[in-house]
Amino acid sequence: MDSQRAPDLFRNGSGEHRAAEFTRLQLIDDEQQFSGKLSEYMQNKWRLAKAGFDYDVVAVFGSQSTGKSTLLNRLFGTRFDVMSEAQRQQTTRGIWADRGTGGMPVLIMDVEGTDGRERGEHQDFERKSALFSLAVAEVVIVNMWENMVGLYNGANMGLLKTVMEVNLQLFSGGEPKKTLLYFVIRDHVSAAPLESLATTLTTDLARIWDSLSKPPGTESASMDSYFDVKFASLPHKLLQPADFEREAVGLRRQFTDVGSPEYVFKADYKRRVPADGFPHYASSVWEKVVSNKDLDLPTQQELLAQFR
Repeated sequence: MDSQRAPDLFRNGSGEHRAAEFTRLQLIDDEQQFSGKLSEYMQNKWRLAKAGFDYDVVAVFGSQSTGKSTLLNRLFGTRFDVMSEAQRQQTTRGIWADRGTGGMPVLIMDVEGTDGRERGEHQDFERKSALFSLAVAEVVIVNMWENMVGLYNGANMGLLKTVMEVNLQLFSGGEPKKTLLYFVIRDHVSAAPLESLATTLTTDLARIWDSLSKPPGTESASMDSYFDVKFASLPHKLLQPADFEREAVGLRRQFTDVGSPEYVFKADYKRRVPADGFPHYASSVWEKVVSNKDLDLPTQQELLAQFR
C-alpha cells in the first residue's frame, strides 16, 4: 500500500467530537523507491501545493522502538503506525509523510528507525534517509531515551557524523542551509536536569564536528553555520501518563504557536522551495543521495573507534 487513510476523533471548541480523515503517503519505500504520488498528495490530499513558501517541513529519526511515531502523532495530530506495547518490532518501514491537522501547513516525515534488527548490519538505508531528512527538512527531531544520552550508537552520534560529513560534501555549495536539530529526550525520570543532559549531547556534537573531514573551503566552518541545536525532555509515557500528556501539549505549541518565543520554524531554516516545487526538489535530493557512494563507508564500528 502506497498510502493509508485512518479516521480520527478530536475535540472542537465546544468539547464535542467530530471525525477527521488523515492521509499518509509512503514517500520512500523500504526498497528505496521514491513515490510518484507526492505531487498528487501535495495538490489534492494535503492541499499544500498553493502554499507558496508558507509551509514547513519536519522530520524525525532515532533508534527503533523509541516512540518516534507516537511523538509525531502527539505533536501534529498525525496517525502514523505506532508500536504495540506487547510487541517490540519495527512499525515504520521507509519514510512516511503526512500533513499536520487543524490547518497546520506542516509536512511531517516519519523516518524508519535506526538499529533495527530487521535490517541488521545493512545500514545503508538509515544513513540515506537521515541525510535526506537533513537536506529537505527545516527541523529534524532526534528522538531518544534518556538512558541513551552519552552512548555513541544509542544517541545516533555515529549516524549524525556520517550524514553531517556527507551533507557538507553534497550540499555545501553556496550559502549554507541551516537546520534545527531538536533532541527530544524521552522517559526523563532521573534527577539529572535537562541542562545536564543537553551539555553531554552538545559536547558530543562538538567532538563530532571537529572530527569531520570537511571539503575545501569549509575547513574552518563552525557547526552553528549549518545547525542550531535545541533540547527538550518528556516524562515516561506509561509511568507518568498525565505528566507526559501535559508536557507534550507544551512541546506542540513550539510547532504551532507562531507568536511563541520558542517557535521552531524560523526564517533561517527555510529551504526557499515553493510548495508546488517541493515534489521535484525532494525527488532530486533523494536521487542525489541514493547515487552517492560515500554513505556506504565507513562502518559504525570504524566510526565508534574514531569517536573514542
